Amino acid sequence: EMLPRVFPPYDNHKEVELFASMEPAKEVGGDFYDFYMIDDDHFAVVVGDVSGKGVPAALFMVITKTLLKDTAAHELDPAKIFEHVNNILCEGNESGLFVTCWMGIITLSTGELKFANAGHNAPIIIQNGEIKYLTTKPNLMLAGMNGLPYTTHTTRLAKDDQLFIYTDGVTEATNIYNELYGENRLLTVMKAGIGKNPRDVISIVRNDINSFVQEAPQFDDIT
Repeated sequence: EMLPRVFPPYDNHKEVELFASMEPAKEVGGDFYDFYMIDDDHFAVVVGDVSGKGVPAALFMVITKTLLKDTAAHELDPAKIFEHVNNILCEGNESGLFVTCWMGIITLSTGELKFANAGHNAPIIIQNGEIKYLTTKPNLMLAGMNGLPYTTHTTRLAKDDQLFIYTDGVTEATNIYNELYGENRLLTVMKAGIGKNPRDVISIVRNDINSFVQEAPQFDDIT
């Protein structure tokens, strides 16, 4: 298993409270998440989704995840990280795969969050009881085209603010009537997550998806 599984992850960084889960569909999928301390004051979180299925997608996922982490070791600007990784992925991309990805880097001492979005679903942010999508002008996914520019956006997180990052396996979960779970339903269920710990938030959302989907098969990874 390539994804970090120890929660809570840091005994010495109580300011970060975090939980994650990835539920693969029947086949080997390409969803991933990652998080790491870049240095003592910078914490990075990444969620991504590789197109395609099976072994090629899984390998592409591992390469992308590794490149992002290696690049972040000496670069704190998510857009620059994406630009570098995108160019490397494009070079040898015979498979025609691509990756949607969201990356945020938090300065723990100030709460500043710098983030970039490569064709990925907008996360949800909860601040002062307000729940909204952290939407930005879209950038293209990684590995699509060489030399693309990406944009870094900045916001500030206060104590107790919550960030919910996910893949389209959540919003595109489908019931037997071919209806999508959707963004509005996700916003609504997040109300039940205000002030809850991350592990509880994930199980609240997961249970809501289950009750919506019921007997319909899962076609996509849910992260």
